[in-house]
Amino acid sequence: MSTLHFGSQNTGIAVPSMDTLPLADRVPAKILARQAEAAPAREFVHVGGRWVSYGEANARANRAANALAALGVTNGKRVALILRNRLEFLDLWFGLARIGAVHVPLNPEYRAPQIEHVLSRAPVELVVAEAEFLAEIEPALARLETTPTLLTLGAVEGGRHLDYMALFEAAPDRMPDSAVEVSGADVAAVMNTSGTTGPSKGVLLPHAAQYVLGRNIAADMGLGPDDIYYNFFPLFHNTSQAMITVPVLLHGARMVLVEKFSASRFWPEAREHRCTAFYFIGEIIHILLKATTREDASGATLRVGWGIGAAPRDFIEFGRRFDVTMRTGYGSTEANVPCFLPHDTDRADSAGRTIPGFEIRIGDEHSQPVPAGTQGEILVRSTEPYSMMIGYDGDTAATAAAWQQLWFHTGDAATMDADGNLFFKGRVKDAIRVRGENISAFEVEQAIADVPGVAEVAAIAVPSDIGGDDLKIVVVAKNGSGLGVEALVAHAQSRLPRYSIPRYIEFVDALPKTATNKVQKHLLRAVPFTPTTWDRMRAAGK
Repeated sequence: MSTLHFGSQNTGIAVPSMDTLPLADRVPAKILARQAEAAPAREFVHVGGRWVSYGEANARANRAANALAALGVTNGKRVALILRNRLEFLDLWFGLARIGAVHVPLNPEYRAPQIEHVLSRAPVELVVAEAEFLAEIEPALARLETTPTLLTLGAVEGGRHLDYMALFEAAPDRMPDSAVEVSGADVAAVMNTSGTTGPSKGVLLPHAAQYVLGRNIAADMGLGPDDIYYNFFPLFHNTSQAMITVPVLLHGARMVLVEKFSASRFWPEAREHRCTAFYFIGEIIHILLKATTREDASGATLRVGWGIGAAPRDFIEFGRRFDVTMRTGYGSTEANVPCFLPHDTDRADSAGRTIPGFEIRIGDEHSQPVPAGTQGEILVRSTEPYSMMIGYDGDTAATAAAWQQLWFHTGDAATMDADGNLFFKGRVKDAIRVRGENISAFEVEQAIADVPGVAEVAAIAVPSDIGGDDLKIVVVAKNGSGLGVEALVAHAQSRLPRYSIPRYIEFVDALPKTATNKVQKHLLRAVPFTPTTWDRMRAAGK
C-alpha cells in the first residue's frame, strides 16, 4: 500500500497533498482484499456481538459476489440494499464491487413512496432487504415498470422471495469467476441525498471519491492500526462508508459497528470496546454535552473525533470536557470534503481552509468570486480525478444546474476571509430576508441553542403579513426545563441584531429529521403557522 504524505504548502492541515496509489487501485473493496492478504486474522469489525477478521470479511465479500453473480448480476448492474447496520451490508458493499456492480443503499425507514421514487429513478436488478420492511417494499415494487427480483435475509413463509442467506451460504468464498477489473473511476454507488430540502437525489459516486475522502479523514485524525473507530452512523450513508469504514480499512484498524446513536449508550459502548475515534455531527455533540458529564466518560479511551456542523462553543467544550481532540471541515456527498480545519489554528468558528486536491470559490449568482468577507455560494472543483460525484442519477437537468462555469454549486452559503478561512452560513435556500436584511438561519440557531433548557432548534423563513419573510424558530425544550418564550426572546436580544430576533416561536416535541439526524426544514416550512405558534408582535399588541 502506498505511503501517505502528510502536510503541504505550510497550511497546517494534516491531510495528504497527494499519494501514489494509482486510480485503478482506489477501490475500497481492493483495499479490503489487500489487508486480508497481509493480515487475515486481524480484527476488522465488531458487529452482531462478535469480531470479524479481515480474512473472514474478504471471504464473505467473495461469497456475496458469487451469490449475486449466480442470479445474473454483472458489471454495471444495480442492486438495492434496504438493510440496517449489519454484517451482510458490508458483505454486499464489497462483494458487489468485485463483479463491477453498483449498490443503491436505501434508508430502511423509507416508506413505499420514497422507495418507489428512488427505484424508479435508479432502476435495479435486485433488491436485498430485511423481511420486516416488506410491507413498504412490496407495494413500491409493484408500481415500478419493471419489477426487480426481491431477496430477503432468510426465508419468508408464504412469500415468493428468494432467500439471500441460503444463496450466500451455498456460494464459494473464492474470488468470483465473473470478477472484473474495477477502477476508481467506476461508479461504486448511487447515494441518496438526505432530502432536507425536498425529494432525494441520487448521487453517482465513484470508488475513488470514497477512497480520497477516507484517505484524507484518516490522515487528519492521525488514524493508525491501533485505533478502534466507534461507528453508529447508518451504512446506507456515505458518512458511514467513506468517512468511517474506508479510513479503518486503509490503516488496518478496527471498527465497532452499532445500529444507531444513543446518548445513554455512547460512553458505555465506547468504554467497553476501548474505542479511540468517532464521527459526529453538531446535533450529536450538543446532545452529549447536555446529557452526559465528565464522570460518565470515566475510563473511556476516546482520543479524537471528526465531524461537521458543531457550534464553536460546543466544539471547544466537548474537547475540553472529555479530553478529546476535535477535528472538522466542510463537505457534502457530492463535493467530498475539500476543506479541513488546520491543526495550528484556534479558529473554531471556521470550517477550515481548502486542501490540496481541491479548489473552493465563494461565488455570486454568476459564479464569479466575491470579495473577502462577502457572503456567497460555496463552489468546489477537484484536481484529483474522480474525487467528486459524477452527476445526479437520471437527472441531467439537476446535474447541469449544479455544474456551471466548471464549478460544482453546493447550495451552501459562506464567507471566506483574506487568509482563506471558510465560514459556513447555512444553505443558500435557508437564507432569510427580513425587511431587506439577510439573516443566517445557522447563526440564529447557534445563538438560541445556548439558551439553558433548549434541546434543539431550527430557524426557518415564514411568510410575512406585509410581504417577504419573517423569522420563526421551532424549539424542542429539554424535559422539565420550564422553558418559555420570554427567555428565548431575551437571549436573542442579547446575542443577535435586532432584525434577527425571531418574530414567531413554536415549541414541538421533536424536529422532523432524516436518518442521519438532519432537520427536514421543508416539512417545517410546509406548515408555517399552527394554533400554538407564538407571535412576538401580537404579544406586544402591535
